Amino acid sequence: MAYVLALATLVVVSTACETDVDVAVDVAEDGSGQVGVTVVLDREAAGQLLDLEDEGLRLDDLFRSGWEIQPPESTEDGSVQTTAIKQFGTPEQFAEIMNELSGSGGLFSDFELTRTKAFARVEYQIDGSLRPAGLDAFSDPELDAALGRMVSEIAGATYGATGGDVRVSLVVRMPGTVDPVVSTGVVDLTAGDQAVRTWTTTLDGSAVDVVINSTTQEVQALVWRGVSIVAAVLAVLVMFGHLLRLLRPERRRGRGGTARSSPRASKNKPASDKPVSKKPATSTPAGEDAGDEIPENPTVVALDGMGVLYREGDDINRILVPFVRERGSEVTHDEIVARARSISLGRITPTDFWTAVGVAGDPNEIDEDYLSRFQLNPGVVKFLRSLRARGVRVACITNDSTTWATKLRVRHSLEKLIDPWVVSGAVGVRKPDGPIYEVLRRVTGEDPSLIMIIDDNLDNLDAARSFGFRTAWFAPEGLAEEARHHAILRSFDVGADEDGPA
Repeated sequence: MAYVLALATLVVVSTACETDVDVAVDVAEDGSGQVGVTVVLDREAAGQLLDLEDEGLRLDDLFRSGWEIQPPESTEDGSVQTTAIKQFGTPEQFAEIMNELSGSGGLFSDFELTRTKAFARVEYQIDGSLRPAGLDAFSDPELDAALGRMVSEIAGATYGATGGDVRVSLVVRMPGTVDPVVSTGVVDLTAGDQAVRTWTTTLDGSAVDVVINSTTQEVQALVWRGVSIVAAVLAVLVMFGHLLRLLRPERRRGRGGTARSSPRASKNKPASDKPVSKKPATSTPAGEDAGDEIPENPTVVALDGMGVLYREGDDINRILVPFVRERGSEVTHDEIVARARSISLGRITPTDFWTAVGVAGDPNEIDEDYLSRFQLNPGVVKFLRSLRARGVRVACITNDSTTWATKLRVRHSLEKLIDPWVVSGAVGVRKPDGPIYEVLRRVTGEDPSLIMIIDDNLDNLDAARSFGFRTAWFAPEGLAEEARHHAILRSFDVGADEDGPA
């Protein structure tokens, strides 16, 4: 690319024209993007460029190095605009492209792109410098050999041109917002949801430092964090209230010193006598009564993801780790598990995860290959339809990456069967921590006593029950003595009746 820029610069100065070399960097939200280089030539200069090519000065190095050449476009003043674009998928590729532009002169020096994801925001940064070196800034040994002299010698001695006749501009567009700066040769603009900064110089100008930082905010994550904080405060208040009742038992006794009966309990049958015929699943009560204040049927059923909706409960050890190993990763088992926890908390993206564990390739293709290994549990779709047919809302509360959870529900057509989805990657907290259950309560708008949570992890169910939720242990081979007094759901078989079990 440096070769072609040098050639174009030579043609323009040889025709006594000023020229602009515009370099545009566009960064996408995932850290990929493109670099575009535009050179504007008047008609005479464009003709000279073609003549030089016919005489043996090659231009095909652009194609061989992956540049896409757009067809020349005529402008209103009769000049011709030529643009070359090259895509990059990683920060390392971006640095390589900028080095290609520099040539031996080093006009675009030490360019780096970084993308850092923190909770509720993503930070982007580009660093580098423009270091003008006269007309030889774009010089290339092969071009010098083809011309017999350096570009600066030809332009200066023959045409009296200088590097001041060539203006170079660099425009960087990144997602998010950027703090404005006040500096010579630097211009800040705002374009929709993009941060835009421009630097200008000439080939005889002074060195210019290039620095731009931008930040995008994930509003939904901020909302979830607020909800989680409120949930944590409420959990503390609930615990404090229980403690007060334990310390002051006299408030629960009548005048004669005997405990008062629960008015609510007197209006309901004991839990052990309640009919369960309307529960659309095969379940077995286990252990103690669930409590007199629990209504007969839930209005919301919230299922776990891995191990309940999808077959494999131990997805990290049985699917993710083997998949990473198949892809050639030599990262330790503990490191994979730690990174998996980070992605389930929304701290890193799937792209960050695959890079961290040493899995190379297109992130979207890797995601698809990995997620193809997850299958729904037998009968679960019919079970969900049966619930909805009875007017029961179906939710999902799961520890997972937001991206992976979304792709899985699309892959298995669950969008219309389950709503809402409470995913740890969006909330920033995992089960069995209390705030995620408070999020479920808030997004459903129901009292916990009206919500049945189905999970294959007993620790998660213990936590849910402590906050007042109804619970069921999904365990096809589960034993009552192991159930910790949770109901047991052994399968999703709703029977042959299309309307569900009687």
